[in-house]
Amino acid sequence: MFFFNGFFYLANGIFVAQPGAVSKKIIIIAGALVALLGGGAGIYFFQPDLLPEFIRPKDLARDKQGKKLAEEKKHEPEIGADLEVFVVNLVGSGATRYFRTSLSLGVKTEKEKEIVKESNGPIRDAVITYLSERTADELLDPQGKTKIRAALRKQINAVLEKPIVMNVYFKEFLIQ
Repeated sequence: MFFFNGFFYLANGIFVAQPGAVSKKIIIIAGALVALLGGGAGIYFFQPDLLPEFIRPKDLARDKQGKKLAEEKKHEPEIGADLEVFVVNLVGSGATRYFRTSLSLGVKTEKEKEIVKESNGPIRDAVITYLSERTADELLDPQGKTKIRAALRKQINAVLEKPIVMNVYFKEFLIQ
């Protein structure tokens, strides 16, 4: 029997660990792993700004821009300015299709609501002109509705010559 690299070599070809030699190595390696994992977890949860963008948690509360947008939306109550019903012919081949809708415009103040009511004629003209250029497929597509809301908001704000309208809501939506 002789000693080699922390092990005892027995005559029959078996290596036996020296008592305490391997267990110290395992404890040191385990301690280093725990320290590394603990440090990484601490950075991930408490200092995510130090991490690269692709590893960073996607938490809205920690995101500076998301937090700013959430605060802005929280402090901006909307007042609804309802418009009368719109009925337009839709573009497309085949049978004539009709679109009937009523809209509500989200504005910030009562004064802006009055401005919308005073500009009812030009707003209706812009909405009718825009909607009559759409097809039934565009209106039925869920993403298309979102695009139409955004485009209507842009058209109406262009008519008003200032960004008064924050949102456009469909109160009624019928395609025939």
